[in-house]
Amino acid sequence: MSRQAYVNKNIPISEIRRVKRDLEKFVHLYEKVSFIEDLYADETVKDSIEKHGKTPQTGYKWLKDWNENGFDGLFRKGNSGRISKMSDYQFDILKENIVLKGLSNVSEIREEIQKEFGVTYSERHLRRLIFDLGLLDVMNSNNDI
Repeated sequence: MSRQAYVNKNIPISEIRRVKRDLEKFVHLYEKVSFIEDLYADETVKDSIEKHGKTPQTGYKWLKDWNENGFDGLFRKGNSGRISKMSDYQFDILKENIVLKGLSNVSEIREEIQKEFGVTYSERHLRRLIFDLGLLDVMNSNNDI
């Protein structure tokens, strides 16, 4: 029987998860560069992209991005994706309200967002927002009170 190893927990788990998310971008970039490397070695788009578990359509898009912009074309575009329902300023207000009002669970935060900003998020999406905004530690400290 082995004992549990001691882990210094000075860095919050939310910070560890944020770093993991940041590193994930490089994993995706590595995959795209490997695909381009395969093409340099005269593999077909179809054969190379299948090794990466993607569709030929994705392969041709990556190839187009590479041909037009080199490495820069392979990075995820900064403003791709959906526009947020709330502004950064509103998220700052929300963070303050969570601390001031001692909100400690998803349903309380959901009600606060609906009341304060007139915006509705699904619980699943709200959990992701709480994580992305680094609010888990704030909510946990509110639970400790």
